[in-house]
Amino acid sequence: MSRIVVVSNLFPPVVMGGAEIVAHRQATALAAEGHTVAVFAGGYAEGEREPGSLTLESGNDFPIYRLALTSLHPSENFYRPEEERRFLSVLATHQADLVHFHNVAGLGYNLIPAAKAFGARVIVTLHDHGGFCFKNTLLRNDGRLCTDSEDCAVCLPAMGAAEGEILPIRMRRDYVAWCLSQADQLLSPSAYLAEAFASTQVVSRPVQHLSNGIPTTSIAVETKPAIPPIRFTCFSYLGEHKGIATLLNAAEALAQDPALDGLWQLTIAGHGHLGDGLTQDIAAGRFGTGVQFAGRLPHAEALACLARTHVVVLASHWPENEPVTLLEAIASGTAQIATRIGGNRELVDEDQSGFLVEPGNTTDLADAMRRFIQYPDLVQRFGTHNAQRRVRFDEAHTLDRLKTLYETLPAAAPEADDIVVVCAGRAPSPAFSRKLQMMLGRFHLAEDMDRRVRFVWHAWAGSSVWRQAQLLWLWGETGTAELPLVTRALRAGIPVLAPQDSPLADATKAGSVVGVYASLLEAVGQIAALQDMPGNQPGLSCAGTSTARFLNAIAPRASFHLPVRALT
Repeated sequence: MSRIVVVSNLFPPVVMGGAEIVAHRQATALAAEGHTVAVFAGGYAEGEREPGSLTLESGNDFPIYRLALTSLHPSENFYRPEEERRFLSVLATHQADLVHFHNVAGLGYNLIPAAKAFGARVIVTLHDHGGFCFKNTLLRNDGRLCTDSEDCAVCLPAMGAAEGEILPIRMRRDYVAWCLSQADQLLSPSAYLAEAFASTQVVSRPVQHLSNGIPTTSIAVETKPAIPPIRFTCFSYLGEHKGIATLLNAAEALAQDPALDGLWQLTIAGHGHLGDGLTQDIAAGRFGTGVQFAGRLPHAEALACLARTHVVVLASHWPENEPVTLLEAIASGTAQIATRIGGNRELVDEDQSGFLVEPGNTTDLADAMRRFIQYPDLVQRFGTHNAQRRVRFDEAHTLDRLKTLYETLPAAAPEADDIVVVCAGRAPSPAFSRKLQMMLGRFHLAEDMDRRVRFVWHAWAGSSVWRQAQLLWLWGETGTAELPLVTRALRAGIPVLAPQDSPLADATKAGSVVGVYASLLEAVGQIAALQDMPGNQPGLSCAGTSTARFLNAIAPRASFHLPVRALT
């Protein structure tokens, strides 16, 4: 039997979202199997709980170490050294030989390499796009779906570091991707998300598809008489990415049709910042008597509500992974409506278990709801289809595969063939920062996607980063503060790349592998040429050749066109 620590940035009963429910179910099942289980989880700093404080919750099937989260902001939620120290104390207390991570934003992705350094085998279940999208949802600031994983700067060009420096957003993404690549196994509950990670080529470790499943023994099939009113239920966080506005617009359209009066009822269960507006809309009569807001429900009450539901509705605008609400609809024999995006398409058999609609399309969603109201026999037909296929999604299959994975997981997975560049320095001006952001934002144009370069800020670099580092890059203004980093690099035989006017340029000449550069373009060109070096051998290439390589890659295509007048 294994000694397992389950990690989740939120965990019941604090939050009952999909990822948290899955983490809780798996921890409970593993403990019931005889494994020694402990949970390291986050929670909100409320009441007398100070941010960063750690409390032990007892009275469960396993101990829960609950850390009051300090920040969920993208510039602060991915690297948390204080949380790492508390985490390592939990691993030591329980002598963990395996750590299973779920969502870690707020706890810090640095916990993953920390668990590896501790000596534990590491599995990460990916519940969203956090490995290559700092917003997790893959939605841009204007609500449109992002189609380019290299375009993070469109949403956030730069982020602040603890030292006061402004860093290109790519550095955050690189560090998160590097941390994930240290895991022995990455899992995705949906085939969609596994393919999304593979297609972006941001995270080098392959992702295996393993459905979370649903505990069918605890969810009974409920046959609902297909008589009015047809009861729709949306279990969701009340945020824009969940398509709440689209759902409410659809409900308003149904309420304005007098032929449907009294024939339908929509219940919205959940919490979020759109809740107050929903309450006001209901009170103002926007939906007639067709919509009720149940608020945040304990899971047992949510299942009781599901037992009274004819159709589960999920109107998300973002590509969901494997929504628990759609799995619960299958397990309970309930018809479905969901958006045609992400993992939803794997859980809805169109025109057999429910309808798929276009994200953000009010008319499409209202028409799907109207079909159930006008043809109530669809409720029982689609519900029966779900009940018949629920055995395929039984969580028991997932747990069997997890236990096999735990037993067969190698003690150490091979290291990813990434090129790690540790970065340090101080930007002398905002113009320098903007140029650096532009350079790193376009670096992928000269990058070998099979061997990614990871730009890691020195303050995030633990021993595991330094062990894989192939370059220390000093930029902007440098001085005595960076001297310990130079010393560490040279002692380890790691090349140092410094500005030619830096006082450290002369100090590094004692090293066997040293380079200087006159411009950021030249520096980035030399870094791009590292991909041509065999294996992980440190070294620097010719500045002229490598700079030309990068310049050619980022130049607009028009740069290579001769003007028409030159041909006449």
